[in-house]
Amino acid sequence: MIRYLRSTKSLTNTLALFFIGISVAIGVIAFCVFSLAIHWSEDRMGERRALLDRDIAVERFIAGEQGKITVDVLTDAYNDISLVPSDYREFIHQHEHYLGEVELKDKPTSRMVYKGAYTHNGKSYDIILLSRIDNVEFGLDEIIYSSLIVVALVTTLMCIFGTLLYRLSIQLIEPVNEIAEQLENHSGNSENEFTISTEAAVEFQTLTERLNQYRTDLNLALKREQAFARYASHELRTPLTVVKGAGKLLARTEQNDFSQRQIHRIDNATEQMITMVDALLSLVRYERNADNAPLREIPHNELHTIVADNSIQADEKDVTIKLNISSTPTVRATPPVMNMIIGNLIRNAIAATAKGEVTIDVSDTMLTITDDGPGLTNEPNLNGHGLGLLIVEDLSQRYQWQFRLRSHPDRGCIASIEF
Repeated sequence: MIRYLRSTKSLTNTLALFFIGISVAIGVIAFCVFSLAIHWSEDRMGERRALLDRDIAVERFIAGEQGKITVDVLTDAYNDISLVPSDYREFIHQHEHYLGEVELKDKPTSRMVYKGAYTHNGKSYDIILLSRIDNVEFGLDEIIYSSLIVVALVTTLMCIFGTLLYRLSIQLIEPVNEIAEQLENHSGNSENEFTISTEAAVEFQTLTERLNQYRTDLNLALKREQAFARYASHELRTPLTVVKGAGKLLARTEQNDFSQRQIHRIDNATEQMITMVDALLSLVRYERNADNAPLREIPHNELHTIVADNSIQADEKDVTIKLNISSTPTVRATPPVMNMIIGNLIRNAIAATAKGEVTIDVSDTMLTITDDGPGLTNEPNLNGHGLGLLIVEDLSQRYQWQFRLRSHPDRGCIASIEF
């Protein structure tokens, strides 16, 4: 659910829901403020009218009128509290001074009530005003009509802002979804171009153009790699085949021991070169679709052959090679690739071991090669551990293996690959 809310595909709906919620809240607040403002303005108008009517009534009482007088069609004034209607008389007795609208429980209408005092000939008199304020306040129909105007105005603004939000969504959010969908659909295909709506923002137009340019460059690079694989396969194999054939012809002739050893070394070096060429060409051929290579279980004889082909230096240095196979792993790498990976590690272990043993342990999940050399040093080596280990690390990353090189607590160095 959280991932869905964070997705740009749902961002438009999320923004729409958020905007609707905000709009409804603003509409309710605006309606409440409008209603309160109407009631407040009516009360203030009634109070000011009562104060004006008070001045008129005081003048008339001073002029000689007594009891109850009619100020106008809305307001009655009293200078004797006993003449006030009994319902309001009880309320007036509770206050010395009062100005406000009074609604009685038993009365369907309300009155603006004023109670105060005036002085005439040194004597103080009460003055009470009752004004039929309901006659000038908004009625129910008028309140509904004005409220409908407010609601219609808010709805119009919501439609305008919603349209603007939709337009902004098309320009800012939908292009992201379109590009993401095309990236997902065009994965592994370098021929299809990215497209974007003409209504999208300028930055998205530029991004689409750059993506198409990068895809074109990538396609050209892939074609160059494929051309290299085709041409290099012939150009590299041909001289190696000639060298291998010449070495076999020389081996048939009578040679002294020294020449025979040299011919044997040339033949082994040629085999290693052929294996490396096959592995490198395999990388060029499958580096973009390594996951599509078929799974295979490495047979025992392949492991023994790899160890035998890369143990020549061990025989010359009197280093023992020990191969322990508990179970064999299942990998996508081809035999030349496995030969280059394991062969590099074996040759490095032999080169690091002056005397002793190189142990090779193979299981279905791990391959470890332990030597009796000096181990890893603490001083950094800017050149790494040679081209072979760089190739091994690159191949391990390509097939999603974990390659590690560390010192052994009792022996030399451990090179491990976790499949």
